Amino acid sequence: MKQDVSVSRCQFKPGDYVNGKYHVEELLGEGSFGMVYKVSDPQGRLYALKLLPLWKRAPSEREELVQRFRMEFDTGRINSPYLVHSFVYDEVKGNPYIIMEYCRKGNLYKLFEDSKADTSKIFCQILYGLQALHKNGKIHRDLKPENILVKEDNVVALSDFGTSGVITSLTRWQTLFHKADVFGTFAYMAPELFNSKKNKAVMLPTTDIFSFGVVVFELLCKDYPFGSLESEKDLQPYMKNAEKGLWNKSKIRVKPELAKWEPVIDGCLNPDYSARFQKIEDVLKVMPQRSLPKNVVSVDFNTDLSKGVVLKVMQGEAYGKKYDLNQYLQQDQCIVTGGRLSEDYSNKINIRDFDTSYISRRHFTLEYHAEDTHWYIRDGQWYDGHWNNSLNGTYVNSHELQKFEGLPLNAGDIITVGEVKMRVEGV
Repeated sequence: MKQDVSVSRCQFKPGDYVNGKYHVEELLGEGSFGMVYKVSDPQGRLYALKLLPLWKRAPSEREELVQRFRMEFDTGRINSPYLVHSFVYDEVKGNPYIIMEYCRKGNLYKLFEDSKADTSKIFCQILYGLQALHKNGKIHRDLKPENILVKEDNVVALSDFGTSGVITSLTRWQTLFHKADVFGTFAYMAPELFNSKKNKAVMLPTTDIFSFGVVVFELLCKDYPFGSLESEKDLQPYMKNAEKGLWNKSKIRVKPELAKWEPVIDGCLNPDYSARFQKIEDVLKVMPQRSLPKNVVSVDFNTDLSKGVVLKVMQGEAYGKKYDLNQYLQQDQCIVTGGRLSEDYSNKINIRDFDTSYISRRHFTLEYHAEDTHWYIRDGQWYDGHWNNSLNGTYVNSHELQKFEGLPLNAGDIITVGEVKMRVEGV
């Protein structure tokens, strides 16, 4: 959508029709990233309709918001029972909307009102939802009980992917979204997001894993792990406790049925992202009660690298863009440099990153090794007569590349550069 497209105000009330297709039943809620309505189609089937009210936004903000909204729709197309599914993407009066699953049973808070709720099963389903996101190059970045919905069969599914991995600066959170909504998210935020200047990792699965640990503690103990958060004056003490890893272990140790969750919570809430559980599989290994529900992780991309390799941007400003590495082999160029798009330096792979400084101009290097027909990735580049690493690191599947380390790329690998995530795919 171009910024000059006409956008008109459109708020719906019960009885209205959206584009003559969907009958509005009721307004379910209005949040930072849109309004959600309960609607029905001509066959009487119920859906949730999420509307992005562009008329409320300045023209200069619209293109970025539409890109994120489109990414939210695509994230909902990942084939997993533990994600709320997206069906249709369309627009009305210039305002985009998504038709998605309607979960009439509400969010995770309501499910935990039932004292007979199977906590192990529920928490595993959340982990499976996160695993599906991570395997598809997505980070949720706003995991909390309000964003975990309950389907008809009591399966829980992650929702609200509108802020998935696209904003680091808290100032920008407050600019693009309502301050109250941002405040409500602080309880679940990993320490590296409080002050990103002190931490390199801002877009790794460890971010979601930290939030999962907070969710587990909150639902089991009916409290937050790092203290009270009833007003803004509680925010600084809460953040300091999170940065020091001082979570309230006494609350989890009062009963045996709660104490068994301590290894899970402790591994998730480590303030050092490099010492935290690194991937969902690490969390699953320490989950109590090993009779876990069935998990299905969808793979819907070309995994055959024999005909060539592309890097597809899964999150970031150039979302959806593909970098075809074959073109460099055809030119007998076996070394490909990558970094931030800049006026004073050009790489073979120039990545857009105008809003942050997490991507260096000379961030990473790809090398093709003919002897084993593999592409290898290294952090940094060679210049000024020696090897120079990037300022914020290059990650492959959460693994931070060390100096001089060359890692072979395989299908499905997720490369993280700043806030941009790219997946290795076949041509």
